[in-house]
Amino acid sequence: MKKLVAAFLFLGMCTSGLKAQEITSFPGMWGEAFYQDKKKLTWKEIDAIMKESQVAEMHWQKSKKQALGGLLFGAANFGSTVWLISNLDKNEPLTAPLITAAGTGLIGAIFFHASSKNKRTAILEYNDALDKRTSYRLVPTSNQNGIGLALKF
Repeated sequence: MKKLVAAFLFLGMCTSGLKAQEITSFPGMWGEAFYQDKKKLTWKEIDAIMKESQVAEMHWQKSKKQALGGLLFGAANFGSTVWLISNLDKNEPLTAPLITAAGTGLIGAIFFHASSKNKRTAILEYNDALDKRTSYRLVPTSNQNGIGLALKF
């Protein structure tokens, strides 16, 4: 009986130590920085990690597309701001460049916000999927026969 209890305890300790590390994200000067187990991840590493979970990968890819849209509208915003300054120097009408600059800036900000939201969702989905990796768990249980551990599939 003692050997059986020792075997279950050993198995429980082994399975609890097999969990992968969660990903954390911190804002940085040039964008977000991603860490796993106190190690900074590159974009290639985070892309590879996100492919481990289908739901996380879906949100991650959506985030990348929205960031690209934000960059494109940011470039259009830069161009329309140059147009606005050019018209300001030439004493030409400012209505069209002002509306264009405001519109492209607002749309770009919306795209970047949505991208950030999807990145967060992808990381949370990945971290949630880590808890469900093992197909079984040891669960403490009690019944009329006593207290013990049960394998839950």
